[in-house]
Amino acid sequence: MELNEQLLSLVADIYDAALDDSRWSATLRCIVELAGGQSGGLVRIGAAGEPVISHAVGVDPAYIQSYIETYEPFDPSRGVLHAPIGQIQTIRDWLDVDEFRTTLFYNEWTRPQGLEDAANILLDKSAEGISRLSIMKAGGPVDRRMHQVISHLTPHLQRAMLVRQKLQQQNEWETTSLSTLDALRTAVLLLDAEGHITHANASARDILDEAEILRSVRGRLVTSDPNADRVLRQALAGTILGDRAMTGASISLHLTARDGSHYLGHLLPLTAGRRQRFGASYDACAVLFVSKAALDTIVAPDLIRKLFKLTPTELRVFLSIVEIGGVPDVARSMGLAETTIKTHLARIFTKTGTKRQADLVRLVAAFTPPIKV
Repeated sequence: MELNEQLLSLVADIYDAALDDSRWSATLRCIVELAGGQSGGLVRIGAAGEPVISHAVGVDPAYIQSYIETYEPFDPSRGVLHAPIGQIQTIRDWLDVDEFRTTLFYNEWTRPQGLEDAANILLDKSAEGISRLSIMKAGGPVDRRMHQVISHLTPHLQRAMLVRQKLQQQNEWETTSLSTLDALRTAVLLLDAEGHITHANASARDILDEAEILRSVRGRLVTSDPNADRVLRQALAGTILGDRAMTGASISLHLTARDGSHYLGHLLPLTAGRRQRFGASYDACAVLFVSKAALDTIVAPDLIRKLFKLTPTELRVFLSIVEIGGVPDVARSMGLAETTIKTHLARIFTKTGTKRQADLVRLVAAFTPPIKV
């Protein structure tokens, strides 16, 4: 099977795993194998800071236990927790190879398993906790193929996490109630292949009533942006071609209201497995999620970078200031001189129209939370 075909197949598996937790181990194994890794794990760190390995493949249970009990604090890949969400990082982003091989973590945990490097990605971060993916490689550093495979799958893994957070309050998709959908600040619209709205939650009804970015015309969804509307129609029409065809047509939409507010839409097909059965109960072939731009969405770092035209380094400094604190601590965390951090910070203030570090924190806090309270 061609690499592109294998990737398309995995994308569908990822979304199904988001709705059925029992599928994650098999899906993770396929990701590790396709990337050329030896082992991999989905790690969840709760609000209390305790790491939990949600799923792991290719790792002896004894090593999993020792990682949780002893070695997790010494793992240099924990640095990914301060990286932009969705950015692939390897051991070499934090330590020189020779230095890494002198560490306790390498000599007592990594080396005995024959591992040399790992690709690490921060998938989501919220008040409830943090999720990250690690794919470990034997026999050398992370190579081009591993980077290519993970780069293609990362947006879908992030979106799958969002789907899980927004819709799966319980273990089974079928038990998700309409009251749960109405509790979401995220607008949820179920659509048929012609764009007719078969169900809209409370947040979606509010958006439709405002008729700024989305409106209903004789029951059919219409967007404020003609280009976005065309892309949406093409993607919906693609559902009649079958699951694999639609998987490749999964889309993201950027919509802007008249007052300049930015909204993000994600279209997910309901054309396979549990998704198909759920969609059938509403005569729907796809679900559209629409959220006002907020820090806790999966695209927040990239959105902030685009809105304020920040460079990658400026974005890292911005997020580090918010998450870590003052210039000295950020400089130590990033391994840069304080004068360098101050230079980047001055540019961030200019681009964001702020004057103090506290203003950056308030800017982040101003983003709307996803759940109505």
